Amino acid sequence: MIDLRMLRISFKISLSLMLSLIFLIAPLPHLTVGQAHIQSDHGASVDLLATATHAPAPKDAIQFANQLIHKLSGDKPFTNWKGADHEFQPLGPGLHAWLVTLYQNNTPVGYLIIGAHPSGGYALIEYGAGSEPLFDTAALKRALAAEHSASDRLALQSLEIQQLYAGPLLAEWRIINRADKSIGMHAANDALALQYRDARNADPLPDNESIWQKMRSVPIKLSALIITSGQPQAAPDPPTITAESFDPNDNLLWLTNDKLKLTPSSFAKELRQHKSLIFAARGEGRNYTLPLPVYGYQSWTQVDDTRAECLYILTGSAKSPRFIAFDEIAKAGQFYSSTTP
Repeated sequence: MIDLRMLRISFKISLSLMLSLIFLIAPLPHLTVGQAHIQSDHGASVDLLATATHAPAPKDAIQFANQLIHKLSGDKPFTNWKGADHEFQPLGPGLHAWLVTLYQNNTPVGYLIIGAHPSGGYALIEYGAGSEPLFDTAALKRALAAEHSASDRLALQSLEIQQLYAGPLLAEWRIINRADKSIGMHAANDALALQYRDARNADPLPDNESIWQKMRSVPIKLSALIITSGQPQAAPDPPTITAESFDPNDNLLWLTNDKLKLTPSSFAKELRQHKSLIFAARGEGRNYTLPLPVYGYQSWTQVDDTRAECLYILTGSAKSPRFIAFDEIAKAGQFYSSTTP
């Protein structure tokens, strides 16, 4: 019999130790920075450098995004996408992807991430609804403000922030503090304090630069079972929701379950049986796991003779659901049952 209390304590201690790490590295080129403004907990305004690059997107990427927005806006939770403004931001490294954030009255209502497909054109990697999209600048500002008093304003001004995306399970903020040059592995003037934060909620992550160096050197290949701009007739079904959103960390006994070997065709059957699943994201070089709740999906059907179906997994919160292409999430970890025998 497993002692759940001890398992929780061990998990929290390990996570706490990992989140206390600070990594020092030499700078990468081509950082994109711009001005942003945040409000601290003490009521004092704080200026910092944050990603705010709005490079012009290719016309075919814009056309594809507009088609997707039109198709998805017919069903909840995307109905408020109708008439929404949207902006494009480039994502990297190596993916040639675009983050498309949608706004109603200057409030985020969702996002798309589209990337260059090996066969040509663009592919829909993931998308989500709600006021807390991936790479939510407001969440990052709140997190940084909560960790700095008004007297730390100068330190915040020295931050350089980059959006990193190497797939749905490697979506992070990269934050460099150029004011901290007192410690270094090489020359003191080249040393930079570095931290990574989860693009979902701005929580600190114990990642290191070697992971991202590998991502920069290895081309990312998208799967064939994904919606592309070469499928103009592809149509989404209304989302299927099998359970309420939940936090996998509330009950860690799922770690004792066997891994589930699922395909797009077997996934729906397994989800109907268990109502909810957990996806444990792991990656090369990572010494921790990011568990995601899985409680539904959305199917896209190609309206032609093949009737091919593409599946997008529902995760995230009830307030801001997130849909990720099945093959893109499956190659980054394992599925588990959320229930115990």
